[in-house]
Amino acid sequence: MQSNNPILTRVETYSDFNQPMTVQGAVQKSVMLTVISAVVGIAFFIYCAMSLASNPAGALSLANIGALVGGIGGFVLALIATFKPTMARTLAIPYALFEGAFLGGVSLIFQFKYPGAPVQALIATFVTSLVMFGLYRARIIRATEKFKSVVMSATIAICLVFVVQLVMRLAFGSSIPYIFESNWLGIGLAVFIAVIASLNLILDFDLIENAAAQGAPKSFEWLCSIALLATLVWMYISFLRIIGLVRN
Repeated sequence: MQSNNPILTRVETYSDFNQPMTVQGAVQKSVMLTVISAVVGIAFFIYCAMSLASNPAGALSLANIGALVGGIGGFVLALIATFKPTMARTLAIPYALFEGAFLGGVSLIFQFKYPGAPVQALIATFVTSLVMFGLYRARIIRATEKFKSVVMSATIAICLVFVVQLVMRLAFGSSIPYIFESNWLGIGLAVFIAVIASLNLILDFDLIENAAAQGAPKSFEWLCSIALLATLVWMYISFLRIIGLVRN
């Protein structure tokens, strides 16, 4: 079994007919992790925002630290869970905590630069998730092999672009010309990334259903919930970038 989530790239499952996973169990765990991440993110956002007016530099510095630690920590735990699926149960809640810190920090930074952007991005993420779920349930969008191949290829290409951008930023203090700027090309790329992030939800829904149908072990519910939360976070950040570029 393989997840098509941008973070989870290799997952092996083995049948466990004594205690197999269920779709309901994966959904419940996904909701729980999402709530934990949201609560931590909101709490961290409020904590930083309380000192934003009196000490903006300190608040933004704390937000940057939270975003950096949360982003790196969440990424590392997701990788460990990918290559050691049996550890997903242990790592799921810490992963949600890291993602919460990441979301809270990034949201505070965007709120400072573009007031109201986090709320707009949150609404866009919620509405898009409902639409994707409805399209999947109605079988209007099907996770065919061709669909999976296209979305996975686009996801990998996006990851490579961001890796190149990161290397250029750290090594040379520069950036890939045009595509990360507030112009039509940059906005167009941001919209494309948001679309691919949203389509990854279809792959995650399909992963949950297929894993349950094949009798994946109960612990795989936690791995599915990590994959789904990762996609939701990616969607939220993608919508934030669009709003920031449009309003810049």
